[in-house]
Amino acid sequence: MFKPSFTKTAVLLASVLMAGAVSAKEMKVGFVNVRAVFSQLPQATKVQETLKTEFGAKFAEMQKLESDLKFNIEKYKRDGSTMSEAQKKELQATMEKQQQQYEPMARSLEESYRQRENEERNKLMGLVKTAIDAIAAKEQYDVILNAEAAVFAKPEYDISSAVVAQVSKAK
Repeated sequence: MFKPSFTKTAVLLASVLMAGAVSAKEMKVGFVNVRAVFSQLPQATKVQETLKTEFGAKFAEMQKLESDLKFNIEKYKRDGSTMSEAQKKELQATMEKQQQQYEPMARSLEESYRQRENEERNKLMGLVKTAIDAIAAKEQYDVILNAEAAVFAKPEYDISSAVVAQVSKAK
């Protein structure tokens, strides 16, 4: 069925692989739950407060415009049948103007907010990565995995709390 040379090659390959597996050193593997680390960092709370302060007035302005637009839409639906044509045209023009102001404002604000949030998140991620590297070197880990990538891991290999402690100390 199989050629003798193929069988000999397969047996030789299997024995080499088995010998390599026996002589391989044991690896020390740890894991960190990056999402949980971020949620526990005092710097993350500070970032959210900073962004809220930075963008709060702009969001309030956008929400005011949005509520004015919704009010006018409801007014048109509710009172449109009793309005004169001139009143309808005036209200429609107002709604169009509000809509034209709202859409670019909302898009621009969301983009700006998302960009700033990403900048701040990347700064924090740099701190987290530095902490992970330092802990891995100190504890002599060969591999650190994200907890979300691991199907199973014993809790004693979780370095998340150590990462939170180290990043919390950083300024």
